[in-house]
Amino acid sequence: MYSTKFLNKNQYGFITQTSTTDAIMALKDFVQEGFSESEITAIVSLDVEGAFNSTWAPKVLKKFT
Repeated sequence: MYSTKFLNKNQYGFITQTSTTDAIMALKDFVQEGFSESEITAIVSLDVEGAFNSTWAPKVLKKFT
């Protein structure tokens, strides 16, 4: 699957050397890029209950500052 590039580049679950931190950072970059490319503002809301239970919260929060 890796050699054929069958997996989506946004696949983070069950992939070696990827984590929930990688997923949240990709989302952060996506949102920041969207805001910088236009004057349109938006509210982003995610339902991630339980999705980041194994992520160290202080590290994630630091990346958002």
